[in-house]
Amino acid sequence: MTHRGGSTFKSLPHVGRATELALLGDWLTDVAAGHGGLHIIAGQSGIGKTRLAKAVAERAERDRWAVSVGRVYSVESGVPYAVWSDALMHLLRGMDTATRNVLTRGGEWLGTICPAFATESAADDPDGQRDGKARLLWNCAQFLTRLAEKQPLLIVLENLHVADSASLELLHFVARQVGSGRARIAIIGTYAEGELDRNPGLRDMEQSLLALGAAKLMRLDALTQADIEQAVCEAFSVDHPSARQLARRLFSWTRGHPFFVEETLKELVESGRLYERGGSWLGWEVEELDLPRSVRSAVSKRLEHLGTDARVVAGVAAVIGARLRFNVLASVCDLPKDAVLAALDELCRSGVLVEAQRIDEGDYEFAHPMIQDVIYDSLGVARSRMLHTTIARTLESSFGDEALDHADVLAFHFSRADPDADAGKAALYLAAAGRDALARHADRAAADYLSAALERASPDVEAATLIDDLAQARQRLGDYDAAMGLWQRARTEAESRGNLSRCARVERRMGLACYWSGRFEESLALFDAAERSATNAGDHAMRAQIQINRGTCWQSLGKAPDAERDLSAALEAAQRLEDPGLLSRSHRALLFLRIFTGPPESARSHGERAVALAEETGDKTVAWSAHHGLATLAGLTGNRESVLHHLQRAEQLADELGSPLLRVHLDELTIQYAFASGDWDAGVALAERTIATARALNQKTLLPRLLVWTTLFYTARGEYERAKQYLDEAWELGVARAARGRPIELHSQVTVYAGLASYYLAIGDYAKAVEVGDQGLAIADRAGYTLWATWRLIPVTGEAAFWKRDAVRAQQLLDRMKEDCERFGHRLGRVWITAGDGLVARLREDYSKAAELIRIAIEGLEGIPWMYDAARLRRWRADILIRLGEQEEGIRELRKSHELCASLGARIEMERAREMMKQLGLRLPSRDTGGGGGKRAAKLTDREIDIARLVAERKSNKEIAGALGISARTVTTHVANIFSKLGVSSRGELADRMREGVGSVTADT
Repeated sequence: MTHRGGSTFKSLPHVGRATELALLGDWLTDVAAGHGGLHIIAGQSGIGKTRLAKAVAERAERDRWAVSVGRVYSVESGVPYAVWSDALMHLLRGMDTATRNVLTRGGEWLGTICPAFATESAADDPDGQRDGKARLLWNCAQFLTRLAEKQPLLIVLENLHVADSASLELLHFVARQVGSGRARIAIIGTYAEGELDRNPGLRDMEQSLLALGAAKLMRLDALTQADIEQAVCEAFSVDHPSARQLARRLFSWTRGHPFFVEETLKELVESGRLYERGGSWLGWEVEELDLPRSVRSAVSKRLEHLGTDARVVAGVAAVIGARLRFNVLASVCDLPKDAVLAALDELCRSGVLVEAQRIDEGDYEFAHPMIQDVIYDSLGVARSRMLHTTIARTLESSFGDEALDHADVLAFHFSRADPDADAGKAALYLAAAGRDALARHADRAAADYLSAALERASPDVEAATLIDDLAQARQRLGDYDAAMGLWQRARTEAESRGNLSRCARVERRMGLACYWSGRFEESLALFDAAERSATNAGDHAMRAQIQINRGTCWQSLGKAPDAERDLSAALEAAQRLEDPGLLSRSHRALLFLRIFTGPPESARSHGERAVALAEETGDKTVAWSAHHGLATLAGLTGNRESVLHHLQRAEQLADELGSPLLRVHLDELTIQYAFASGDWDAGVALAERTIATARALNQKTLLPRLLVWTTLFYTARGEYERAKQYLDEAWELGVARAARGRPIELHSQVTVYAGLASYYLAIGDYAKAVEVGDQGLAIADRAGYTLWATWRLIPVTGEAAFWKRDAVRAQQLLDRMKEDCERFGHRLGRVWITAGDGLVARLREDYSKAAELIRIAIEGLEGIPWMYDAARLRRWRADILIRLGEQEEGIRELRKSHELCASLGARIEMERAREMMKQLGLRLPSRDTGGGGGKRAAKLTDREIDIARLVAERKSNKEIAGALGISARTVTTHVANIFSKLGVSSRGELADRMREGVGSVTADT
């Protein structure tokens, strides 16, 4: 999906050149002391020479140097002194005639270099050099020396690889003069390394000056992966795993070439695949990177100068791919070995190839994958197919008995070779490569390999196994319809052979595909069919696995007794079979059932057992989901430490598994924690990114919940239109289907009712909030999912009843919560009860009791943490204290409430606090908010100051997490929030702000 609109991207920030900038900065210091000279900066086209020279020029200008920049262009390469004319024009135009005449000693020579200042007498000179070449060079050097006596002078001469011989001669002379005297003149010259051999004058000049010690040479390399990550994060003002993952793909795609990186990012933004919405950049999960037209043009231009043999070898190399062995190249190229070696030398000099860094990976590699793509595309279908055929046979022969260990390489070539040649080998190697990718959770690559293998299925490859593997890959990618088509094909084949065990396995997979796509009726029917097949086949382990899956489906539908029946039967079977894998899955499923039906101790026990068994068997997927479930349980019961512990462990496992699907489910919990703990800016940004990813992965049951969690931020910030838009979509996905007679997932359904009740409470429609809340409670009660009700529905509905002045209903809900919390030992619920008792006392005008109870509730909420509702309670307590006559303490509570709401961007609640202040005749504080798109306060929280200090100490996010006892993901969230509040775009800039003093980052702006 693309999003064309107003998103723009201009350029990358200047990163990764700190060492070079420091060296050049020290050199400028030496020049200012009278040690002038020339510094040559060389590197590939687009590597950042101009950016580096510009940064040095900006420093010189800040230090009050005179700075002038001259450029020469290829179309002007034959114009004498063109680059010097361009550089000197800026200096000369700023002088009056008298000053110019004094500095140039009459200036008749000047017209030879700068025709715009030619005098009539000079124009009559047929040679253009009235005093001869030597006098011209001397006069120019003396002019620059006199000019530098007033202030140090920096001259930047760009693109010397297309400079004319006269310009290079002048540069050689001036460099010798300023290097041997006391002139305060710094000259920077830049050129593209790949063009050096085509300008012998430049090569000779450089060698001469380096030998004389009159010049220094700096070669710029590509940026590192860390540099690219920093550049991307700073360019888009983000710092999260998705952006860094894209940056890593960019590095692999471009090999750290700044121009290629910048142009690729521009193409992503201009095409709408990377886009901005609500102040956050989305679309980071792009899988394919296209070759920008500007890059293709630049690469094609570089290739124009290659000789015939070099072009032939480059074409073969482009088809071979990443690992370029000389013996393979020589075998495939129809050239003598000496000619191949000469061509390779030319390709290396031109920057097309480089010698491989690791000898075990090959002798050569492309300088950039983009260059390989351009060359490959230019070959045409017929020639590339012929080359793939030859290369595939050559490589297979060289690998010998270890050919299958190189299945990915052979699959690549055989699949693109002549289809009539080597029949069956493409399928053989594609299947092997696909299964290897599937085992590594490289699901996209697995799907591509296996799909191609299935198309070429031969007697050497079992089609049935291919279908199973491909369907699994499609299912992991969220392409459930395609997976179902494959499973149906597999079931037909299994039925035709009477293979009941295979029927059971396939029908189970079909049931899972339907479950994950929200088709629960079909899922249950398929699990039933799978159980019958497994029973008839006598496959007891498969039957237990099917019972686990069906129990999970019942659980999602709120059918707790049915879920209990299936999951208990599966647990008994696993114990009987003494199968640790089945046991871990059984305990994992019972964990999720007990989370919502209780008691929490039972849920925790099943979860811990699932983790232990999964670690014993090495099943990272089950371990991940068990930690995810335990984090969910901790969040619902208000156990902050347990939430962070299990989130951190689940994050590690998700990274190890490399699954975007697991990451999305984990992000759901992180979003909720961000709302509760007050990290709203980062929470909103993560929520929007996760919604986009969930859509891309077709997560129909998860998406409604994500939409609701996001509306909590928008509702509290008063962005009601956006909140209602998301709630309407969530209603359609999570509730409306039930009205059409389709069973739907209960967790999404109850979440939508809770979100709507919160929305109506916020806009003051208390009757509607109570009505919607009661509907959600009825659904949760029918399912027996008490914890859902205690966590959010009862508090929201009860508060709405309170403001509606329905004291009876408010008391009923409070009593109900007391009963539930007594059974479940629910920490958060107990805090809500204390707050509810305080509100009831307020209604009865027992202000002393109300003030004390609400104080206890505030402390409880902030300790969990549950910051927004704690801020709201502070305002209510302020009102009660003022009624008690304790005005000073009441005002303190009111100001604290305003401060917390401002930091969150909770505009509506903040305005209510301001209205109370007006009524009390108080001076109103600043409206600057910490979020929500308005003017942001530069005020950091205590936690943010701690993190900022550690950033300034050059600690990584992981090190900061360990020092503060929080997850690395939470640190990332805080860092992004700090960047946003302070208006900084890098860790280095933040460190500078911290060195200026904490006061400068905590004071209001």
